[in-house]
Amino acid sequence: MGQKVPPPANRIGFIENWKSKWFVDFKTTADYVEQDHRIREYIKEKFRNAIVPRIFIELTGKQIIIDIHTVRPGIVIGKNGENINELTKHIEKITDAEKVSIKVTEIQNPTLDAQCVAEFIALSLEKNMNYRRVIKNAIARTMEKGALGIKIRISGRLAGVEIARSEWFREGRIPTNTFRALISYGFSEATIKKGKIGVKVWIFLKELLTEEEQQLAYEGRIDEILNKQNKQELYT
Repeated sequence: MGQKVPPPANRIGFIENWKSKWFVDFKTTADYVEQDHRIREYIKEKFRNAIVPRIFIELTGKQIIIDIHTVRPGIVIGKNGENINELTKHIEKITDAEKVSIKVTEIQNPTLDAQCVAEFIALSLEKNMNYRRVIKNAIARTMEKGALGIKIRISGRLAGVEIARSEWFREGRIPTNTFRALISYGFSEATIKKGKIGVKVWIFLKELLTEEEQQLAYEGRIDEILNKQNKQELYT
């Protein structure tokens, strides 16, 4: 099951939090799910080069609060906030919200975020770079930052061959069936002349052995957990 179910799916409510926070009537739930999906797809497509791994959406009455986590916040904000203003007007059109609040959060450790790594690999493949070299460099950078393991699966017409295939790259260990294991998962697609190439990334960051660490992971404060781990390694 570790290869079929993304790690966050089994950890929701335990060490993973929901990316959409709202409560509505059961009959309108599907409409709001579709609305969140359209907002996320629009933002990711518009700011593809900024690498946006996560978008949190919260509804409070007629107000929508959107928290965009990105590697390059300057691209999302734009000159004098032009991109934010344009994005706010577009979301107001496609929703019935009276007020739209957008927050931009910079990711401190993109090499330890699986979605960031997957997006980076996909962008590199679209530039016709050698996929083995790109993946090996990504693995090396991730392991240098202190990850305990990384696994990458790439599928499609690799190197322009006629028959699609899949290749695995692994270093360290990935305990996908251990619920206390903090595993970052990401998926992205690269569109090339021969078709699409799918990229899946698993990164094993840490085993959460205490309730404090599990609570920090649930709140999305991954950087604090990693910083504590680095300090402990320095003193040991």
